[in-house]
Amino acid sequence: MDFEAFLSDLGLQTNHHLLVHSAYRKIRTAFTVLSIENLIQQLQQRIGPNGSLMMPAFTYCFKKSTGEYDIFDREKSPSKVGAVSEVFRTTPGVVRTSSPTHSFCLWGRVVQDILPSNAPESPLGKGSVLEWLARQPDAYILLLGVNFSAMSFCHFLEVEAPVPWADFSPWDHLKVEKIGVSIQGEQRLKEVPGCSKSFVNFERYLLEQKIIQPFEANGLKSYYLPIEVIYDTGLMYFRTQFLNLLCPAGSCAACDARWHFFLENKP
Repeated sequence: MDFEAFLSDLGLQTNHHLLVHSAYRKIRTAFTVLSIENLIQQLQQRIGPNGSLMMPAFTYCFKKSTGEYDIFDREKSPSKVGAVSEVFRTTPGVVRTSSPTHSFCLWGRVVQDILPSNAPESPLGKGSVLEWLARQPDAYILLLGVNFSAMSFCHFLEVEAPVPWADFSPWDHLKVEKIGVSIQGEQRLKEVPGCSKSFVNFERYLLEQKIIQPFEANGLKSYYLPIEVIYDTGLMYFRTQFLNLLCPAGSCAACDARWHFFLENKP
C-alpha cells in the first residue's frame, strides 16, 4: 500500500480540518520512499485549501527562575515536537502562531480565523487553535505512529472539563514559571500543561468501549479521530476519571506535584 491509498483508507476527505501528530521514523519505516515534504503535500492535496492542516510547533519557552531559558522567535525558533512539524513550519503558505510555549503551524481555511498573533494566556485552552478545532464541523485528529500521549487535544480537555489541577503548574521542580518568553516580551499564562504520559489510559478506555479503532498498514499504527466524538466522550472521562490522567504516585515528579495539589485541595 502506498501513502495515498493509506490516507484514502483512513478516511481523509476534502474540506476536513485536520490536526496532525506524527513520528516520522515510524512513518518512514512503513513508507520507505516517502519524504516529509511529500507527506505534507499529500495531506494538503487530500483535504484541499478549504480544509485545514494544523500541526503543533511547541518550543516550551518558559521563563525559569534559574535565569537560563530560551526566548521564542516566531520566525526562527524550531519546533521541538518532531521532524514533520519542523518541515511543515517552513512550508510555503504555512502560518505560525505566536504562543511562546505552544505555537501551532496552520494551512488552509483555519488561517482565515486564527491570526499569526494568536497567543492566548491559556496556550492549549480558551482562545487557542485547539478551541477553534473543537468548534468546527468535519474536524479530526490524525495520529501517525504515535499514541494519545502525543495528543495535545487532551490538554484542551483538561481545561474544558476542567480537571481539579487545570491551572496548577506541576513544573516547580524544573524552576519553570507560569510565564512565556518571546522576543516581544513576557506573557503570564493561566495554565501550564503537565505530563501527558497517562493520556494513554483515555486511549485504552476508548478502545475497550469500541468508540475508536486503530488503523494499521505496513506496520504503521494510526488513528483518524473525529473531534466531536473525542470531545463529548473526553469531557465525560476527564470529569469522572481524572485521576487516571496522572502517572502512578512516585513515578513522575510532575504528576506527583498534581497528586499533592489534589489531595490537599479536594473537598
